[in-house]
Amino acid sequence: MLKKTFKVLLSALLFLSSTTSCGTEGHRIDIQVKGVSDTTSFLAYHFGDRQYLKDTVNIDSEGRFTFAGDEKLPGGIYLVVLPGNQYFEIIIDKNQHFSVETKMEDFTKNMQFTGSPENTSFYNYIRYLRKKSEEIAPIREKLRDPEIPSHEKEALREQSQKIDKQVQEKQEEHIENFPDCVFTIVLKAQKEIAPPEPAILDDGTPDHAASYREYTKAFWQHIDFTDDRILRTPAYHSKLKNYFTNVVIQHPDSVAREADRIIEKTRNNEEMFKYTVWFLTNTFERSQVMGMDAAFVHLVEQYYKTGEAFWLNEEQTNRIIERAERLKPILLGKVAPDIKMYLPDKSTISLHDVEAQFTIIYFWDSECPHCKTKTPKLKDLYERYKEHDVKVFAVNTEADRERWLTYVERNNLNDWINVNDPTNRSNFRDKYDIYSIPLVFLLDENKEIIAKRIGIEQVEDIISQKLQNK
Repeated sequence: MLKKTFKVLLSALLFLSSTTSCGTEGHRIDIQVKGVSDTTSFLAYHFGDRQYLKDTVNIDSEGRFTFAGDEKLPGGIYLVVLPGNQYFEIIIDKNQHFSVETKMEDFTKNMQFTGSPENTSFYNYIRYLRKKSEEIAPIREKLRDPEIPSHEKEALREQSQKIDKQVQEKQEEHIENFPDCVFTIVLKAQKEIAPPEPAILDDGTPDHAASYREYTKAFWQHIDFTDDRILRTPAYHSKLKNYFTNVVIQHPDSVAREADRIIEKTRNNEEMFKYTVWFLTNTFERSQVMGMDAAFVHLVEQYYKTGEAFWLNEEQTNRIIERAERLKPILLGKVAPDIKMYLPDKSTISLHDVEAQFTIIYFWDSECPHCKTKTPKLKDLYERYKEHDVKVFAVNTEADRERWLTYVERNNLNDWINVNDPTNRSNFRDKYDIYSIPLVFLLDENKEIIAKRIGIEQVEDIISQKLQNK
């Protein structure tokens, strides 16, 4: 769990309104680290997958320093950061008056606590895990050897399973002794959820859909959505990321439905609600999975346009809403926005006037390095599929008309519908959310968007599959 490098993040939009007080008893953590002197230490805390600065103090000549304040700190796993970007973690929870001693040469091995039994148990577990990791490493190395006899592999697997069981027993020991500790929350969140046995349908076949539904319910059984201490550990972020990447079916409707279900569980804790909405909104907007922007739009309409994003000011909220409104007209299944463009002879043509079974909209520039790679590939695809009524609506984005037309002529692209709009009178850049090129949209005969922001190879796969289905 301990790392050797650390970068303190000083601020983030999400946390501008975070609660920083849990009471009036205050906190005092006295620390001595032998092997460091006359320098500075930082106290930071986890929040999701990032870390944030909380306090800064001076270290004296004997390596002693104290983090103290009149208010209690929010419970979580904190980091004591030392020179050389080295750090160790401590639990700060209900008991916030304790002392720590360790050495720079090996934080974990030399860690001792006074007045904090939960931290003592935490480090006993870390040391135990280190020991078991050293035991299991050579076993796993041998298991990767393809030459090892099968009976030896079976014996090695049994050894590996025995060690895994011992680690699980050590985890359960901490959970039993400290049921309300922050680290217990982490251990519970990290528990593997075994897939349920599939139910059997009347025809004797497994009901995989029912098993999937049961698994998605069981996935969150160890998470208390009313306890925001888990936010100040990496566990909740990791759980969300895993669920929406590896468990939920990667379809916008499925993702949006599950997002609403999980968000609803957080309603009784503002911090959990805020983080969950923020994480999912950010994840879906940046997702590389085609069509996932529909889930982003859904969340914006459900939680931002309704005024539930209480942590943002009006300007910030409007910026997110405007982003969603720009994306909404170009979601998969929507009729592509019409754009009226100029042909090489300076006459005009509208995208919706193009009659084709498939229309490839290709936004490009003759000087763009990536375009120089993709354009020949698109030409080859077009030559193979033009007999299937495939047309390329090639929108050149550069202002130099002569350079554009020279490239078209030199590379034999005259069969394409070559167009441009140097002054952006059609507003094509905003309509198609163009922030980089080359950019590809694939439309069907009704000009509905069936794919977007994909590579040329994917275009061919989709067209080929559609033709086979027909």
